[in-house]
Formats: sequence, C-alpha cells, structure tokens
Amino acid sequence: MALSLSIIVFSITLVLIIWRPRGLNEAAYAVPGAVILLALGTLAWSDAEYIWQVVWNATLSLIGIMVLTGVMDDNGFFKWAALHVVRRFHRRPITLMVGLSLVASLITTFFNNDGTILIMTPIVLEVTALLGMGFRARIAYLLAVGFMADTASATLMVSNLTNILTADYFGISFGDFAREMAFPGITASFATIGMLVVLFGRSVRKQVQSSFSFPEPASVIKNRSVFKLSWLVFLLIMVLYYYSESIELPVSAIACGGAALLWLAGIATRSVDSMRLLRRTPWLIVAFALSMYLIVYSVHLHGGTDWFSSLLTPLDRSGLAGMIFGSGALFSLLAAVMNNLPAVLVSSLSISELEGGHAIMPFASLIGMSVGAKLTPIGSLATLLWLQLLRRDGVRLSILEYIKYGFLLTVPVLLVTLGALWLQFRLFP
Repeated sequence: MALSLSIIVFSITLVLIIWRPRGLNEAAYAVPGAVILLALGTLAWSDAEYIWQVVWNATLSLIGIMVLTGVMDDNGFFKWAALHVVRRFHRRPITLMVGLSLVASLITTFFNNDGTILIMTPIVLEVTALLGMGFRARIAYLLAVGFMADTASATLMVSNLTNILTADYFGISFGDFAREMAFPGITASFATIGMLVVLFGRSVRKQVQSSFSFPEPASVIKNRSVFKLSWLVFLLIMVLYYYSESIELPVSAIACGGAALLWLAGIATRSVDSMRLLRRTPWLIVAFALSMYLIVYSVHLHGGTDWFSSLLTPLDRSGLAGMIFGSGALFSLLAAVMNNLPAVLVSSLSISELEGGHAIMPFASLIGMSVGAKLTPIGSLATLLWLQLLRRDGVRLSILEYIKYGFLLTVPVLLVTLGALWLQFRLFP
C-alpha cells in the first residue's frame, strides 16, 4: 500500500511538473505531494530531516549562484561577452554558432546550467531574429544554447544542481570533482559543437549575410566599477571553491557570500534592479528540491527502486569499460524518463548499495544526468525552462521534433563523453 501510494504521488507530481497547469512554479506541484506522504505516515519527519541534510548545501549554492549571475546580467556582463562574438562573426554563421556555444559553455561551467538558459536564450532569440534567420537555422542556434546548458554542466561541481547533490552525497570535494570531470566535461562541450556543425552546418551556411549593426560591447555595461568587481569576485569564488574542503567552508557559503558582496555593490551604484533580481532568483527551489527528494525517497524506502540496483549489480562487476558505458547508458535513460533531479537521488541511493564501483559510478551517473538527460524534453529542468522561453517568443518545437534532435545530438555526445571518462580513469586510476 505504501509503495503504491508513493508511486502514484510521484507519477502525478511528475506529470504536473511537465504539464505545469496555470504556469505555476514547480514547487506548487511537488510540495503537496510531499505533504500528503508525510500526513499519511508513508514518510516520517525524520526522513524529512535526513533529506534536508542531503539537499541544503546544493539548493543554497544554486540560489547564491543565481543571485550572482543575476547581478552580473543586470549590469550587462553576459551581453557584453555575447556582443563581442556577435559583432565579430555575425557575417560568418557557422563561426557565430560556435562562438555563442562557447559563451554558453563557459557560463554553464563556471556558473550553472539554469543561468545559461535564462541569460543566453533571450540573447540568441534576439540575435537570430535581427539577422533574419530561417526556422531551421534559428533552431540550430537555440539548440546550441539549450544543449550546452546541460552537456557542459558535467565539468565542475557547481555547474549543475545534480553535481552538488551527488558530490555532497559521496563526499567528493570541489578539487577532486574537477580533476575527474574536467576532461569529460570539456570533451562533452566540444563534441556538442561538433555535432551541431555536422547536423546543421548546411542550413546555417545558407543564411544571407546581414549588414545589421550591433552596438559596441562596452555600451551595455551599466557600471564599470561593478563590471571590474565581477571579475574579482568570480576569481575569488573559484579559488575558495578549490580550497573549500581544507578550510571547511561549504560551497553554498562561498556562493552566497560572493553574491551578497556583488549585490551590495550593485545596490550602492544603482546598477542592479533589486526587485527584478528577487523575482528571478529561484527561492522556491529549496521547497521544490526538498519535496521532490522526499517523494522519491518514499518510493525508495518502500522498495520501488530495487529494480534499478539489480540492474547496476552486474555492471559493477563487468570491468571498467562495461561499468562506465553500461551504467552511463542506464543513468541516461533514468534521467530522460523521470527528470534528472529525482533521478539523481535514485542513482545515488542505488550506487551506495553496491559492494564496489563507488569511485567510478557517481561520475558515470553525472554524465547520464547532464548529457543523457537531453534525450527527452523532460530530462532536465533546464530543458523545460528553455522550451518555455521558446514558446513565449513564438518559436514552436514539437515533442517529436525535440526527440529527433535530442537523439541525433545526445547519443554521439554521450558515447564520446563516457569514452573520455573511461580514458580518464584508465590513465589516472
């Protein structure tokens, strides 16, 4: 009975998150599900306390990073970076697509994937409209941003909420994460660019060269002092991230501290719209992450994820290549079907129950949660947000069209990225 109830609540919650009736925040659909399970005794309050201990650092880190990127975005930092690429390459469509992809990759890597969607999608929508691009070419540019937001997010611990959750669960430090995942993550970024050129190169090349004049990058910077301070705060955060374990400082404290410093500077110079920033910051992600984790944990507690552990067991004993490619494929399918946020808890709990493979499987799971999740439009919250922004601008991409592009782009990138992880562990076990 408890398992059936947990599965029903999870299924309904997932459908509502994907469907989003009345356009409410995801937390509006997840919180009631968790409350029902707690009220009916399917979950104990001690379970909620345990899950909070698992998610607090990741969710507060995400909020800090989103505030930081919001302040930088309000001051024109990311538009400044994009304009440098657009002004130089807008008459060379392929190079422009590659350049914007690299900008999206850098934002994802050093900030986070949801921030990339919110920052780069409106920029690409505007640029492609001004250049008078056809539908297929626009889709190529938009897919470049949408896919890079997730495929590049395997690189650093802070690049994706799922990374922080997994790293916290298995006790992986920022430095250790970077040492193991930087090479596969960078490989994923370049593989994504390569596949975009292969699939859309001909369509993009056919675009008529435009004489549209774009503004000077410096003209979009509201305050030069805040712009310079952004670089210093960013570098300081990166250094503190690396030494966070030795100084015993959680990454959430570093992210929130850097965000607060830059926000205060923005307020002092009147270069930041604080009300707009508060509205854009995903405060409800705390309630959403906690609730979604509680729902999935309820399914796990009552035996609903045992099947996944049984699938991982033979892979755990199959050697390095079998473990990485086999488990990576399973984690990808899991994320693509149920969304990577609930999938990351299932994968972490399942891996922890295995006798071996702990050193490798968490990293294979993260590639599945980032790259493999792009197989379907429900695989990640970043993809759902990207599709929402496209619809708001009148760009319609059907589910079947997305799945077609998702399969063509994701499968090769996934295999290459898993291959890079195999090589990483082969050379540096």
